[in-house]
Amino acid sequence: MSIGLAFFHGWGLAPNFWRPLQTALAGHPQTEIQTLWNAGYFSPPEAPDFSAATQWVAIGHSLGWATAWEHAPDAGWLGTVSLCGFTRFCAPAPGLAGQATRVVERMLRAFERNPHQVLHDFLSRCDLAVCLPPAITTMDTQSLHQGLQRLIDIHVNSPTTACLALASRDDPIVSAALTESCFASQPETQLKWQDHGGHALGYRHAPWCAEQITAFVQGLRHG
Repeated sequence: MSIGLAFFHGWGLAPNFWRPLQTALAGHPQTEIQTLWNAGYFSPPEAPDFSAATQWVAIGHSLGWATAWEHAPDAGWLGTVSLCGFTRFCAPAPGLAGQATRVVERMLRAFERNPHQVLHDFLSRCDLAVCLPPAITTMDTQSLHQGLQRLIDIHVNSPTTACLALASRDDPIVSAALTESCFASQPETQLKWQDHGGHALGYRHAPWCAEQITAFVQGLRHG
């Protein structure tokens, strides 16, 4: 059985987000088959190519983990890895974990007025300002707007396949309470924490993430 890794970046990002993690994974035979999904925010969109392996593990950052479920190979995912991800983003009712819908709606209105500023502010808050595209880069504002809208609507059923959830206790976007609500009580899920990873796991703490992912894939291979 050959196992490949399919990478799905989050909102406002591009496949180059994964370079530090791909570098950290280099040299591990069980993670050498890889494919990248591109939402098309700053360059033409690209679907993952599943031709190089028989089984695939999805690796998604933030909204990318939920997105991966919409782009699974025909055989489904052998397993998934969430980095700062979630099964839902907005709180379904007052008092429950998650972002208030009105906050995302306010961000949508601000994006319609000044998309570059909203993108800059968001990635800066995530400690990912280094991933901002050059000022001359053309933005697909329609796709970015749709991605924000999905934060209100997204809901993924609890994982029924093996899942590794890597999260940060100081994440300013996906709170620890929301992470626990999404993943902590799921029998197929391993939830592991970094104390100081912000909303940038995968780009930050890449060696630690690679170590966790490698062990997870090894477990799938021998499980």
